[in-house]
Amino acid sequence: MPYRRSLRRFSKRSWEDFGDEVHRAQNEHLMEGIVAGCALVAYADGWVTTEEHDRMLGLIRGFEPIAAFGLDDVTATFETLTERFATDQKGGEAAAFEAVARVKGAQRYPALLVEACCAIAAADGGFDAEERAAAIRICEVLGLEPANFGLADAP
Repeated sequence: MPYRRSLRRFSKRSWEDFGDEVHRAQNEHLMEGIVAGCALVAYADGWVTTEEHDRMLGLIRGFEPIAAFGLDDVTATFETLTERFATDQKGGEAAAFEAVARVKGAQRYPALLVEACCAIAAADGGFDAEERAAAIRICEVLGLEPANFGLADAP
């Protein structure tokens, strides 16, 4: 599964440990933060085609650990954020970073959020410079060191 390889690329944790921790969290702010982080990565280059939108939504919906939050809620959250990006890029970005910031200071949620966003973004085999920059900015918002996620020194 591409997520497993992606998670290993950005984290030292095992897939099973990661999935268990996300399932135990059952926290709406974590779900919203993960989805918002994915939207930030998707819109990192400033725009998203219909194909990119559908692919990212498919990747999020197919991400096993996030299924614990309910796919209808995940889909609705993603659609709301991406509509905001489409109509007001700066407003969408601000709303997404606000959702990400809600988990700052929570015990393990910030790291889970970054790991999930990176795994989902890289699951299609790519993780370009703009996407990496968005992930680094998410780390900064959460007060995390990008190098801890393999972002600072990655090509």
